[in-house]
Amino acid sequence: MTGDAKPQIAIAEGERLAKRVAAQLGCSRSEAERYVAGGWVRVDGQVVETPETRVSSDQTVTLDEGARPEDLSPVTLLWHKPAGVLLPECLHLPSDVALRWLSDEHRSANDRSRIRPLLAHRHRLQPLLPLAVGESGLMVFTQSVGVARKLGETAADLEHEWFLDLPSDVPVAETASRDATLRSLGQAVSFQGRQLPPARTSWQSDRRLRLAVKGCRPGQLAFLVERAGLVLASARRQRLGRVALTGLDSGQWRYLLPTERF
Repeated sequence: MTGDAKPQIAIAEGERLAKRVAAQLGCSRSEAERYVAGGWVRVDGQVVETPETRVSSDQTVTLDEGARPEDLSPVTLLWHKPAGVLLPECLHLPSDVALRWLSDEHRSANDRSRIRPLLAHRHRLQPLLPLAVGESGLMVFTQSVGVARKLGETAADLEHEWFLDLPSDVPVAETASRDATLRSLGQAVSFQGRQLPPARTSWQSDRRLRLAVKGCRPGQLAFLVERAGLVLASARRQRLGRVALTGLDSGQWRYLLPTERF
């Protein structure tokens, strides 16, 4: 794989890699840049994905077999955010953070996309429907304007499914109390001046609640939990619309499949 697994070669002098590739192949500079950004170019046997990298005259630049100078398609990544991780408050995830969280090492073995991970896939990723620092579960990062627009326009109707775990040292509640908790969580209430639709709730076990609510806004989950008189050990977002966290361990990521729709 390419991506961030191999350090990029840094040379103060020499010519830009894209210029060298263009000269060797007799192609345009923009076409050469697409070869490089696509992970098809090697310098002394090492994949280099940054067109601006400078190479010296004694370095060997080669093109992988089957290379295609195609424009890179925008990607969407799904990440199992661990609890305790603070998301930066910015439009795009900083590249250094993306390279750390979404490294090749942390890619799920269950990723069926067959996409070659590239450095370019970790640039200009927009976090959508972010989780609070204490929450874990499904996070979406996208380069796609269409995906960002879709999740923005349908945010009020998109269902969030949560698994809420109670502390192990809290006594198991009686049936009446458990039923009261479901009624409280399932009521239509007002939050930040907006009427919330009723949530669908159920007990998955003595210490785990399932909560499915449409249009979950920042702070809404904490509001519902506090209103029900609950103290949680953890809160994990398990699903957004039709896309689930299934198969992603904590800290792992994968590409959204072309057939998947939120």
